[in-house]
Amino acid sequence: MEQERDATISRKTADSRWLKIFLFLTGTLASTIVLKVGQVQYLEILYFIELFVLLAVFCRSDYRIRWFRPYLRIANWYLFFSFATFVLSIFALRYDFYFPGPVSALKYPVAITVSRIIELLASVSIMLYLASKFRTDRSKITFTMRVYFWVGFASAVFSIVSYPISIAKISDLGAYGPSHRMRGFYNEGGPYGLYLISVFLVGIALYKLGWVNKYHLLLAFVTLAIAFLGTQSKAAFCAILVILLVNGLLTRKFGRRVMLIAAIAVFLVTVYQFVDLGAGVRNYQRLSLAYEWLSHRHAKDGNFVLGRVAGAFIVPKMVEAHPIVGVGWGNYGIVRDAPEYRGAAAFAPANDDPGLGIAGMAAELGLPLTFDLVICLILPFIYLRRMQSPLYLTNLALLQPMVHLFGGQLNLTYPWVVTAFALGLAYSLREEMRIEGG
Repeated sequence: MEQERDATISRKTADSRWLKIFLFLTGTLASTIVLKVGQVQYLEILYFIELFVLLAVFCRSDYRIRWFRPYLRIANWYLFFSFATFVLSIFALRYDFYFPGPVSALKYPVAITVSRIIELLASVSIMLYLASKFRTDRSKITFTMRVYFWVGFASAVFSIVSYPISIAKISDLGAYGPSHRMRGFYNEGGPYGLYLISVFLVGIALYKLGWVNKYHLLLAFVTLAIAFLGTQSKAAFCAILVILLVNGLLTRKFGRRVMLIAAIAVFLVTVYQFVDLGAGVRNYQRLSLAYEWLSHRHAKDGNFVLGRVAGAFIVPKMVEAHPIVGVGWGNYGIVRDAPEYRGAAAFAPANDDPGLGIAGMAAELGLPLTFDLVICLILPFIYLRRMQSPLYLTNLALLQPMVHLFGGQLNLTYPWVVTAFALGLAYSLREEMRIEGG
Protein backbone atom coordinates (compact mmCIF):
# COMPACT_ATOMS: atom_id res chain seq x y z
CA MET A 1 0.00 0.00 0.00
CA GLU A 2 2.80 2.35 0.97
CA GLN A 3 4.71 1.47 -2.19
CA GLU A 4 1.63 2.30 -4.30
CA ARG A 5 1.29 5.66 -2.54
CA ASP A 6 4.99 6.44 -3.10
CA ALA A 7 4.66 5.50 -6.77
CA THR A 8 1.62 7.77 -7.14
CA ILE A 9 3.44 10.69 -5.49
CA SER A 10 6.49 10.11 -7.69
CA ARG A 11 4.34 10.03 -10.83
CA LYS A 12 2.55 13.25 -9.86
CA THR A 13 5.88 14.97 -9.20
CA ALA A 14 7.20 13.89 -12.61
CA ASP A 15 3.97 15.07 -14.28
CA SER A 16 4.26 18.42 -12.49
CA ARG A 17 7.87 18.88 -13.59
CA TRP A 18 7.02 18.03 -17.20
CA LEU A 19 4.10 20.49 -17.09
CA LYS A 20 6.42 23.27 -15.84
CA ILE A 21 8.87 22.53 -18.66
CA PHE A 22 6.03 22.41 -21.18
CA LEU A 23 4.66 25.78 -19.99
CA PHE A 24 8.12 27.36 -20.12
CA LEU A 25 8.72 26.13 -23.67
CA THR A 26 5.23 27.26 -24.69
CA GLY A 27 5.87 30.79 -23.45
CA THR A 28 9.33 30.84 -25.05
CA LEU A 29 8.84 29.19 -28.44
CA ALA A 30 5.66 31.18 -29.16
CA SER A 31 7.98 34.13 -29.88
CA THR A 32 9.43 32.65 -33.06
CA ILE A 33 8.37 30.95 -36.26
CA VAL A 34 11.96 30.79 -37.52
CA LEU A 35 12.72 27.61 -35.56
CA LYS A 36 11.33 24.82 -37.75
CA VAL A 37 11.88 21.28 -38.91
CA GLY A 38 10.88 21.59 -42.55
CA GLN A 39 7.56 23.45 -42.41
CA VAL A 40 6.72 22.43 -38.83
CA GLN A 41 7.50 24.80 -35.96
CA TYR A 42 9.29 23.54 -32.86
CA LEU A 43 6.29 24.48 -30.72
CA GLU A 44 3.98 22.43 -32.97
CA ILE A 45 6.28 19.42 -32.45
CA LEU A 46 6.08 20.05 -28.70
CA TYR A 47 2.28 20.18 -28.96
CA PHE A 48 2.14 16.75 -30.58
CA ILE A 49 4.45 15.34 -27.90
CA GLU A 50 2.14 16.77 -25.24
CA LEU A 51 -0.90 15.28 -26.99
CA PHE A 52 0.70 11.82 -26.77
CA VAL A 53 1.39 12.46 -23.05
CA LEU A 54 -2.26 13.44 -22.55
CA LEU A 55 -3.37 10.35 -24.47
CA ALA A 56 -1.34 8.20 -22.06
CA VAL A 57 -2.97 9.99 -19.10
CA PHE A 58 -6.37 9.41 -20.73
CA CYS A 59 -5.62 5.67 -20.96
CA ARG A 60 -4.51 5.55 -17.31
CA SER A 61 -7.77 7.18 -16.22
CA ASP A 62 -9.91 4.39 -17.78
CA TYR A 63 -10.67 6.51 -20.88
CA ARG A 64 -12.62 9.10 -18.94
CA ILE A 65 -12.26 12.83 -19.26
CA ARG A 66 -14.13 15.66 -17.59
CA TRP A 67 -14.84 18.61 -19.88
CA PHE A 68 -15.54 22.13 -18.69
CA ARG A 69 -18.76 22.90 -20.57
CA PRO A 70 -17.78 26.22 -22.26
CA TYR A 71 -14.54 24.61 -23.47
CA LEU A 72 -16.49 21.62 -24.81
CA ARG A 73 -18.70 23.97 -26.84
CA ILE A 74 -15.64 25.58 -28.40
CA ALA A 75 -14.22 22.12 -29.23
CA ASN A 76 -17.53 21.08 -30.85
CA TRP A 77 -17.53 24.14 -33.11
CA TYR A 78 -14.03 23.30 -34.34
CA LEU A 79 -14.96 19.64 -34.83
CA PHE A 80 -17.90 20.64 -37.02
CA PHE A 81 -15.64 22.98 -39.01
CA SER A 82 -13.07 20.20 -39.47
CA PHE A 83 -15.66 17.66 -40.63
CA ALA A 84 -17.19 20.10 -43.14
CA THR A 85 -13.74 21.03 -44.41
CA PHE A 86 -12.85 17.38 -45.01
CA VAL A 87 -16.10 16.78 -46.94
CA LEU A 88 -15.43 19.81 -49.18
CA SER A 89 -11.88 18.56 -49.83
CA ILE A 90 -13.42 15.42 -51.37
CA PHE A 91 -15.61 17.54 -53.65
CA ALA A 92 -12.53 19.57 -54.64
CA LEU A 93 -11.03 16.53 -56.39
CA ARG A 94 -13.01 17.48 -59.49
CA TYR A 95 -10.73 20.49 -60.12
CA ASP A 96 -7.62 20.56 -62.29
CA PHE A 97 -4.38 20.71 -60.28
CA TYR A 98 -1.15 22.41 -61.35
CA PHE A 99 1.76 21.22 -59.23
CA PRO A 100 4.69 23.69 -59.20
CA GLY A 101 7.38 21.03 -59.50
CA PRO A 102 7.85 17.98 -57.25
CA VAL A 103 5.83 18.14 -54.01
CA SER A 104 5.65 15.85 -51.00
CA ALA A 105 2.74 13.44 -50.48
CA LEU A 106 1.30 15.76 -47.82
CA LYS A 107 0.85 18.51 -50.43
CA TYR A 108 -1.55 16.47 -52.56
CA PRO A 109 -5.32 17.15 -52.52
CA VAL A 110 -7.22 15.77 -49.49
CA ALA A 111 -3.90 14.84 -47.84
CA ILE A 112 -3.03 18.51 -47.41
CA THR A 113 -6.51 19.21 -46.00
CA VAL A 114 -6.19 16.35 -43.52
CA SER A 115 -2.78 17.64 -42.41
CA ARG A 116 -4.26 21.13 -41.90
CA ILE A 117 -7.15 19.65 -39.90
CA ILE A 118 -4.77 17.65 -37.68
CA GLU A 119 -2.68 20.78 -37.13
CA LEU A 120 -5.80 22.80 -36.27
CA LEU A 121 -7.21 20.23 -33.86
CA ALA A 122 -3.82 19.94 -32.15
CA SER A 123 -3.80 23.72 -31.62
CA VAL A 124 -7.39 23.71 -30.32
CA SER A 125 -6.69 20.77 -27.99
CA ILE A 126 -3.59 22.39 -26.50
CA MET A 127 -5.40 25.75 -26.16
CA LEU A 128 -8.23 24.15 -24.18
CA TYR A 129 -5.80 22.01 -22.17
CA LEU A 130 -3.80 25.11 -21.21
CA ALA A 131 -7.00 27.02 -20.41
CA SER A 132 -8.09 24.16 -18.12
CA LYS A 133 -4.76 24.22 -16.26
CA PHE A 134 -4.83 28.01 -15.99
CA ARG A 135 -8.43 28.00 -14.71
CA THR A 136 -7.61 25.70 -11.79
CA ASP A 137 -4.06 26.81 -10.93
CA ARG A 138 -3.28 30.53 -10.77
CA SER A 139 0.47 29.91 -10.32
CA LYS A 140 0.66 28.16 -13.72
CA ILE A 141 -0.81 31.07 -15.66
CA THR A 142 1.27 33.62 -13.73
CA PHE A 143 4.43 31.74 -14.62
CA THR A 144 3.54 31.22 -18.31
CA MET A 145 2.38 34.80 -18.90
CA ARG A 146 5.55 36.19 -17.35
CA VAL A 147 7.71 33.95 -19.53
CA TYR A 148 5.70 34.93 -22.62
CA PHE A 149 5.98 38.65 -21.86
CA TRP A 150 9.68 38.80 -21.04
CA VAL A 151 10.67 36.64 -24.03
CA GLY A 152 8.70 39.10 -26.18
CA PHE A 153 10.67 41.92 -24.54
CA ALA A 154 13.92 40.06 -25.28
CA SER A 155 12.93 39.81 -28.95
CA ALA A 156 12.42 43.59 -29.06
CA VAL A 157 15.86 44.17 -27.49
CA PHE A 158 17.34 41.80 -30.08
CA SER A 159 15.77 43.86 -32.88
CA ILE A 160 17.00 47.18 -31.51
CA VAL A 161 20.54 45.89 -30.95
CA SER A 162 20.53 44.41 -34.48
CA TYR A 163 19.41 47.68 -36.07
CA PRO A 164 22.86 49.38 -36.28
CA ILE A 165 24.33 46.08 -37.54
CA SER A 166 21.75 46.12 -40.34
CA ILE A 167 22.48 49.80 -41.07
CA ALA A 168 26.18 48.96 -41.37
CA LYS A 169 25.22 46.12 -43.77
CA ILE A 170 27.13 43.61 -41.68
CA SER A 171 24.29 41.14 -41.15
CA ASP A 172 20.50 40.85 -41.21
CA LEU A 173 19.59 39.55 -37.76
CA GLY A 174 16.68 41.19 -35.96
CA ALA A 175 16.48 43.92 -38.63
CA TYR A 176 16.61 43.39 -42.38
CA GLY A 177 16.19 44.82 -45.86
CA PRO A 178 16.87 48.27 -47.35
CA SER A 179 14.36 49.87 -44.94
CA HIS A 180 15.89 47.94 -41.98
CA ARG A 181 12.58 46.59 -40.72
CA MET A 182 12.70 45.01 -37.29
CA ARG A 183 11.56 41.39 -37.04
CA GLY A 184 12.71 39.99 -33.68
CA PHE A 185 12.86 36.21 -33.93
CA TYR A 186 10.48 36.18 -36.93
CA ASN A 187 10.99 35.90 -40.69
CA GLU A 188 9.35 39.24 -41.50
CA GLY A 189 8.37 42.51 -39.86
CA GLY A 190 4.65 42.10 -40.66
CA PRO A 191 4.03 38.94 -38.60
CA TYR A 192 6.38 40.24 -35.90
CA GLY A 193 4.30 43.41 -35.54
CA LEU A 194 1.16 41.32 -34.92
CA TYR A 195 3.06 39.22 -32.36
CA LEU A 196 4.19 42.35 -30.50
CA ILE A 197 0.54 43.38 -30.08
CA SER A 198 0.03 40.17 -28.12
CA VAL A 199 3.03 41.01 -25.92
CA PHE A 200 1.54 44.45 -25.15
CA LEU A 201 -1.83 42.90 -24.25
CA VAL A 202 -0.25 40.25 -22.03
CA GLY A 203 1.79 42.97 -20.32
CA ILE A 204 -1.36 45.00 -19.60
CA ALA A 205 -3.04 41.92 -18.12
CA LEU A 206 0.01 41.22 -15.93
CA TYR A 207 -0.09 44.79 -14.61
CA LYS A 208 -3.85 44.73 -13.97
CA LEU A 209 -3.45 41.54 -11.94
CA GLY A 210 -0.45 42.90 -10.01
CA TRP A 211 1.94 40.35 -11.46
CA VAL A 212 4.51 42.83 -12.81
CA ASN A 213 6.19 45.91 -11.37
CA LYS A 214 4.95 49.21 -12.83
CA TYR A 215 8.45 50.56 -13.57
CA HIS A 216 9.59 47.29 -15.15
CA LEU A 217 6.47 47.35 -17.31
CA LEU A 218 7.12 50.97 -18.38
CA LEU A 219 10.70 50.12 -19.43
CA ALA A 220 9.47 47.06 -21.34
CA PHE A 221 6.68 49.01 -23.08
CA VAL A 222 9.07 51.76 -24.27
CA THR A 223 11.37 49.09 -25.73
CA LEU A 224 8.45 47.20 -27.30
CA ALA A 225 7.03 50.43 -28.79
CA ILE A 226 10.35 51.19 -30.52
CA ALA A 227 10.45 47.68 -31.98
CA PHE A 228 6.76 47.87 -32.94
CA LEU A 229 7.27 51.04 -34.98
CA GLY A 230 10.43 49.50 -36.41
CA THR A 231 8.47 46.57 -37.83
CA GLN A 232 6.74 48.95 -40.27
CA SER A 233 3.90 46.41 -40.22
CA LYS A 234 0.82 47.72 -42.01
CA ALA A 235 -1.22 44.76 -40.77
CA ALA A 236 -0.23 45.39 -37.14
CA PHE A 237 -1.04 49.12 -37.37
CA CYS A 238 -4.49 48.32 -38.77
CA ALA A 239 -5.06 45.66 -36.09
CA ILE A 240 -4.24 48.18 -33.33
CA LEU A 241 -6.77 50.63 -34.78
CA VAL A 242 -9.51 47.98 -34.90
CA ILE A 243 -8.79 46.88 -31.31
CA LEU A 244 -8.94 50.50 -30.12
CA LEU A 245 -12.22 51.05 -32.01
CA VAL A 246 -13.76 47.89 -30.51
CA ASN A 247 -12.69 49.06 -27.06
CA GLY A 248 -14.34 52.41 -27.73
CA LEU A 249 -17.60 50.70 -28.68
CA LEU A 250 -17.54 48.41 -25.63
CA THR A 251 -16.80 51.00 -22.95
CA ARG A 252 -19.80 52.76 -21.42
CA LYS A 253 -17.96 55.67 -19.83
CA PHE A 254 -17.74 58.91 -21.80
CA GLY A 255 -14.33 59.75 -20.33
CA ARG A 256 -12.86 56.46 -21.51
CA ARG A 257 -14.23 56.97 -25.01
CA VAL A 258 -12.59 60.40 -25.18
CA MET A 259 -9.31 58.86 -23.99
CA LEU A 260 -9.53 56.14 -26.65
CA ILE A 261 -10.22 58.69 -29.39
CA ALA A 262 -7.20 60.64 -28.19
CA ALA A 263 -5.13 57.43 -28.14
CA ILE A 264 -6.15 56.65 -31.74
CA ALA A 265 -5.18 60.16 -32.81
CA VAL A 266 -1.77 59.94 -31.09
CA PHE A 267 -1.20 56.49 -32.59
CA LEU A 268 -2.01 57.68 -36.12
CA VAL A 269 0.24 60.73 -35.81
CA THR A 270 3.11 58.57 -34.46
CA VAL A 271 2.73 56.00 -37.23
CA TYR A 272 2.57 58.78 -39.84
CA GLN A 273 5.83 60.26 -38.51
CA PHE A 274 7.71 56.95 -38.63
CA VAL A 275 6.06 55.02 -41.48
CA ASP A 276 4.41 56.17 -44.71
CA LEU A 277 1.49 53.74 -44.36
CA GLY A 278 -0.42 55.24 -47.28
CA ALA A 279 2.50 54.71 -49.65
CA GLY A 280 2.70 51.06 -48.62
CA VAL A 281 -1.00 50.50 -49.29
CA ARG A 282 -0.81 52.32 -52.63
CA ASN A 283 2.18 50.17 -53.60
CA TYR A 284 0.20 46.97 -52.94
CA GLN A 285 -2.69 48.31 -55.03
CA ARG A 286 -0.35 49.26 -57.89
CA LEU A 287 1.37 45.87 -57.85
CA SER A 288 -1.96 43.99 -57.77
CA LEU A 289 -3.39 45.96 -60.70
CA ALA A 290 -0.26 45.37 -62.77
CA TYR A 291 0.31 41.84 -61.48
CA GLU A 292 0.05 40.01 -64.82
CA TRP A 293 2.65 42.23 -66.48
CA LEU A 294 4.96 42.44 -63.45
CA SER A 295 4.90 38.66 -62.90
CA HIS A 296 6.58 38.15 -66.28
CA ARG A 297 9.02 41.00 -65.83
CA HIS A 298 10.04 39.67 -62.39
CA ALA A 299 9.34 35.96 -63.00
CA LYS A 300 12.14 34.81 -60.69
CA ASP A 301 11.29 37.20 -57.85
CA GLY A 302 8.95 35.56 -55.35
CA ASN A 303 7.92 38.99 -54.01
CA PHE A 304 6.08 39.61 -57.30
CA VAL A 305 5.00 36.15 -58.41
CA LEU A 306 4.03 34.74 -55.00
CA GLY A 307 2.45 35.88 -51.75
CA ARG A 308 0.12 38.80 -51.04
CA VAL A 309 0.50 40.60 -54.36
CA ALA A 310 -0.43 37.44 -56.26
CA GLY A 311 -3.11 36.60 -53.70
CA ALA A 312 -4.79 40.00 -54.06
CA PHE A 313 -5.11 39.26 -57.80
CA ILE A 314 -5.98 35.54 -57.69
CA VAL A 315 -8.10 35.09 -54.52
CA PRO A 316 -11.05 37.27 -55.71
CA LYS A 317 -11.21 35.21 -58.91
CA MET A 318 -11.33 31.97 -56.91
CA VAL A 319 -14.03 33.29 -54.59
CA GLU A 320 -16.07 34.49 -57.57
CA ALA A 321 -15.77 31.06 -59.25
CA HIS A 322 -16.46 28.98 -56.11
CA PRO A 323 -18.19 31.15 -53.47
CA ILE A 324 -19.96 28.27 -51.68
CA VAL A 325 -17.52 25.33 -51.59
CA GLY A 326 -14.12 26.93 -52.32
CA VAL A 327 -11.24 25.01 -53.90
CA GLY A 328 -10.41 22.92 -50.81
CA TRP A 329 -8.43 23.87 -47.70
CA GLY A 330 -4.73 23.94 -48.60
CA ASN A 331 -5.34 23.63 -52.34
CA TYR A 332 -4.61 27.26 -53.26
CA GLY A 333 -1.00 26.52 -54.21
CA ILE A 334 -1.96 23.67 -56.57
CA VAL A 335 -4.91 25.33 -58.35
CA ARG A 336 -3.76 28.97 -58.52
CA ASP A 337 -2.00 28.37 -61.87
CA ALA A 338 -5.27 27.41 -63.58
CA PRO A 339 -5.93 29.89 -66.45
CA GLU A 340 -9.25 31.05 -64.99
CA TYR A 341 -7.45 32.35 -61.87
CA ARG A 342 -3.91 33.12 -63.10
CA GLY A 343 -5.00 34.93 -66.25
CA ALA A 344 -1.96 35.90 -68.33
CA ALA A 345 0.39 35.98 -65.33
CA ALA A 346 3.52 33.85 -64.99
CA PHE A 347 3.38 30.38 -63.46
CA ALA A 348 4.28 30.10 -59.79
CA PRO A 349 7.87 28.81 -59.39
CA ALA A 350 7.04 27.25 -56.01
CA ASN A 351 4.08 26.22 -53.87
CA ASP A 352 2.31 29.45 -52.95
CA ASP A 353 0.22 30.82 -50.09
CA PRO A 354 -1.78 34.06 -50.50
CA GLY A 355 -0.72 35.36 -47.07
CA LEU A 356 -4.05 37.18 -46.66
CA GLY A 357 -5.31 35.48 -43.50
CA ILE A 358 -9.03 34.82 -43.34
CA ALA A 359 -9.62 36.69 -46.63
CA GLY A 360 -7.24 34.32 -48.39
CA MET A 361 -8.82 31.26 -46.76
CA ALA A 362 -12.19 32.26 -48.26
CA ALA A 363 -10.88 31.04 -51.62
CA GLU A 364 -10.13 27.60 -50.17
CA LEU A 365 -13.07 27.20 -47.78
CA GLY A 366 -15.87 29.06 -49.53
CA LEU A 367 -17.82 31.86 -47.85
CA PRO A 368 -20.15 29.77 -45.58
CA LEU A 369 -17.29 27.78 -44.04
CA THR A 370 -15.16 30.93 -43.70
CA PHE A 371 -18.01 32.49 -41.73
CA ASP A 372 -18.12 29.37 -39.55
CA LEU A 373 -14.37 29.70 -38.90
CA VAL A 374 -14.84 33.33 -37.88
CA ILE A 375 -17.47 32.24 -35.35
CA CYS A 376 -15.04 29.64 -33.96
CA LEU A 377 -12.36 32.29 -33.56
CA ILE A 378 -14.59 34.87 -31.83
CA LEU A 379 -16.37 32.41 -29.49
CA PRO A 380 -13.92 33.03 -26.60
CA PHE A 381 -14.46 36.79 -27.03
CA ILE A 382 -18.25 36.29 -27.02
CA TYR A 383 -18.11 34.16 -23.86
CA LEU A 384 -15.98 36.74 -22.05
CA ARG A 385 -18.33 39.55 -23.09
CA ARG A 386 -21.31 37.59 -21.74
CA MET A 387 -19.47 37.24 -18.41
CA GLN A 388 -18.76 40.98 -18.47
CA SER A 389 -15.04 40.33 -18.15
CA PRO A 390 -12.79 43.41 -17.96
CA LEU A 391 -11.41 44.88 -21.18
CA TYR A 392 -7.88 43.63 -20.58
CA LEU A 393 -9.24 40.06 -20.76
CA THR A 394 -11.61 40.58 -23.69
CA ASN A 395 -8.71 42.16 -25.59
CA LEU A 396 -6.69 38.97 -25.07
CA ALA A 397 -9.60 36.99 -26.55
CA LEU A 398 -9.96 39.51 -29.38
CA LEU A 399 -6.32 39.16 -30.42
CA GLN A 400 -6.68 35.86 -32.30
CA PRO A 401 -9.39 36.93 -34.78
CA MET A 402 -7.46 40.18 -35.33
CA VAL A 403 -4.23 38.30 -36.12
CA HIS A 404 -5.95 36.05 -38.66
CA LEU A 405 -8.02 38.90 -40.10
CA PHE A 406 -4.85 40.84 -40.91
CA GLY A 407 -2.89 38.07 -42.57
CA GLY A 408 -1.72 35.73 -39.81
CA GLN A 409 -1.86 32.04 -40.75
CA LEU A 410 -4.10 29.72 -38.73
CA ASN A 411 -1.13 27.56 -37.70
CA LEU A 412 0.61 30.40 -35.83
CA THR A 413 0.95 29.12 -32.28
CA TYR A 414 0.98 32.30 -30.19
CA PRO A 415 -2.66 33.39 -30.79
CA TRP A 416 -3.83 30.03 -29.39
CA VAL A 417 -1.63 30.53 -26.31
CA VAL A 418 -2.98 34.04 -25.73
CA THR A 419 -6.57 32.81 -26.11
CA ALA A 420 -5.79 30.15 -23.48
CA PHE A 421 -4.63 32.99 -21.19
CA ALA A 422 -7.95 34.78 -21.75
CA LEU A 423 -10.15 31.72 -21.19
CA GLY A 424 -8.22 30.46 -18.18
CA LEU A 425 -8.09 33.84 -16.43
CA ALA A 426 -11.70 34.79 -17.12
CA TYR A 427 -13.22 31.61 -15.72
CA SER A 428 -10.73 31.51 -12.84
CA LEU A 429 -11.69 35.05 -11.79
CA ARG A 430 -15.40 34.28 -12.17
CA GLU A 431 -15.15 31.24 -9.91
CA GLU A 432 -13.10 33.24 -7.42
CA MET A 433 -15.84 35.90 -7.30
CA ARG A 434 -18.49 33.20 -6.78
CA ILE A 435 -16.56 31.79 -3.80
CA GLU A 436 -16.11 35.26 -2.29
CA GLY A 437 -19.79 36.08 -2.86
CA GLY A 438 -20.57 32.80 -1.35
